[in-house]
Amino acid sequence: MRVTNSVIMRGFNRDLNRVGNLKNQTMHRITSTRKFNRASEAPLSAAKALNVRKSLYFSAQYKENLKVADSFYTEAETSLLQVSEKLASVRETIIAACNTTKSNDEYNIYAQQLERFAEELCAVFNTDTAGRAIFGGESDDSMPFTIEKDANGNASTVLYHGVPLNAMNDPKAFPYSDVVVGDIGLGISVDQKTQAIDEQSALRISFNGSEVSGCGAEKGVADIDLTSIKEGRQYCIDVFADNVKKTISFEGQATQADNIAEIQAKLDEAFKKSDEIPIIDNQGVISLTNGGIVCAVNNKYAERTQQLGIDNDSGYTKKYKLDVENLIPGKEYSVNVTIGKETRTVVFAAGDDADNDKADEASLHNLQNALTEAFSGTGYDPRVSFTEANKGVITCEGETVKILSDSETTIDSSFLKDGSTISAKGLEKDKDYTFVVTVGNVSKECTFKATGVEADDFDLIKNQITAAIPSGLTANIDANGKVTLNQPTTTTVANTTGDAFDATAKKLDMTKVDNKKYEVTINVGGTSKTIKFNGVKDDITATMENLNAALKREFINTNYDVTYTEADGIKASTKSLSIYSTTKSEEGEGGENPIELEKIYSANYIQLTLDAAKALRNGDIGYANGCIDRIVTANEKLLVEIANLGCNEDFISFNIDRLTTREYNSLERQNDLESANLEEETTLLKTYSALYNACLQMASEVVPNSIFNYMK
Repeated sequence: MRVTNSVIMRGFNRDLNRVGNLKNQTMHRITSTRKFNRASEAPLSAAKALNVRKSLYFSAQYKENLKVADSFYTEAETSLLQVSEKLASVRETIIAACNTTKSNDEYNIYAQQLERFAEELCAVFNTDTAGRAIFGGESDDSMPFTIEKDANGNASTVLYHGVPLNAMNDPKAFPYSDVVVGDIGLGISVDQKTQAIDEQSALRISFNGSEVSGCGAEKGVADIDLTSIKEGRQYCIDVFADNVKKTISFEGQATQADNIAEIQAKLDEAFKKSDEIPIIDNQGVISLTNGGIVCAVNNKYAERTQQLGIDNDSGYTKKYKLDVENLIPGKEYSVNVTIGKETRTVVFAAGDDADNDKADEASLHNLQNALTEAFSGTGYDPRVSFTEANKGVITCEGETVKILSDSETTIDSSFLKDGSTISAKGLEKDKDYTFVVTVGNVSKECTFKATGVEADDFDLIKNQITAAIPSGLTANIDANGKVTLNQPTTTTVANTTGDAFDATAKKLDMTKVDNKKYEVTINVGGTSKTIKFNGVKDDITATMENLNAALKREFINTNYDVTYTEADGIKASTKSLSIYSTTKSEEGEGGENPIELEKIYSANYIQLTLDAAKALRNGDIGYANGCIDRIVTANEKLLVEIANLGCNEDFISFNIDRLTTREYNSLERQNDLESANLEEETTLLKTYSALYNACLQMASEVVPNSIFNYMK
């Protein structure tokens, strides 16, 4: 077979190009130090290399997250150490102020020092790093902690993201309280129902300031200044109750009673799905019957609304309260009460009943009636609170109330054996005796002139008591002078909505109770009330609590106490009876003071510092002294928190070392998969170069001469 020149040329060019390409590829691998530049060149190695690169990328990202977290934890630890030092200074300042008696100016200086410490504490908690406040939660706000001033320009309230720290005792209920976490390669776990990240599978890189500094208070109520409400004007307030925030808006009404009804209706609507609905009483105090915290502020985002006067009594207050738990049953007490420029001696009797709750309520009613009588005609209307959260607190709208024990006056109770048993023995002839008959919240003062004849005086007292008993009730007085009231003869129950009540048995039918609102009409001795309460399915205890709170609220101004028990169902009785003398004797030694300043302490140590300052300004050394132990306790908890931060920093260091080791291993694996062997590639390059040159040299011998060679 004849081999033509074209065949020889094609073969030569093919071999020459192949060797040239191999040479060029080898040179490229040497200059790039890589085994391949396209995945198609080595698919298996490329796939493995891609996984290695992903591992390196995530390791770098995890290390960056750890560095951010490390800066957060370091700054947080430094900040809390500063807080601990300042709390020690706060404690020393309060101790110095309480040690000896000082002038008002000196107390004011100490108060200013405490306010400055509180501002410095807020500044520490507002420390930021990486453009975010360390203790701001998930918010980017540079100043999560702020301090509001009162009408006198003194620092009074600590806010966290605009919410008073006393408002709620659950730190997770505050705004921006969700945890911000960083992925550090532990394998983030997410709850499929809530979509919440399991904090054990990641690292926190933010802190909830309300949790670290403390939040909530022992108890608290919101006191609305009803006199600041004007008819026809719009108002909007945020109400916090048991860690639930609701915004209510309402229009001012013509009368105070209408305003109370309007606010209560809005509260009922706003909190209808909550465990308990806040109650506003006739003084404007919003509270919960379970004694939880209630707090209120004007809504700053509401447009064209008026500002309400609001006093949140969760922390230091200047209010006096009746110590009903420690009163001696049937004993009469005398105190001097000052409101504005008026001072009156107020005499009242402690309730006397086997049921402590009824005795306490009788004591409160007796004090209320005595206050009303003492200040009649002065323009002042002092009120005693009956709500559980504010029980026994005495206030006067727009005025400061001050109460001292009456060390000079004693009470002559010679015609009373106890709070409900009378005796006419030994009364002084022609002497005027006065006494007050109280049933529930209805009181009447009685006066008689003793004849000195026991039987006649006994009849005089009986007639006075009979006439003083409220309409619809009857007083029974036996031969021994024991006074009792007739009990209600009829109590009926009828469902208004739903069928939660068995009307015949007067008991709840829990098989029919669901998670919704019920209304039932209860008639006691001719007094009918519609009771609204929230049912809780399969929970008799919670349902009973809601029902009893509603019963207490509706029947508080009636002659009857109505309660519900699982054993007896609806049970009604006449309110407790109290009879006490207001006749003063010529001589006496005085007695103990049954009224004390109310003491409520905040769980937040910045607020506690401000409360101590306020107490010092008011000369209330007892309250300021009570802050000392709480500051010490807060500092101890803070040291534990600092120790926990140190443990987290060790955890961060451990994970950085872990990721560094992973990076070294991944880089070694990447080098095996992607890096070229320069020694082998250099040998190949020389081999391919020699082959290429040999091909060119052989071409001069094998390839036929061209016409140009002949011409030459």
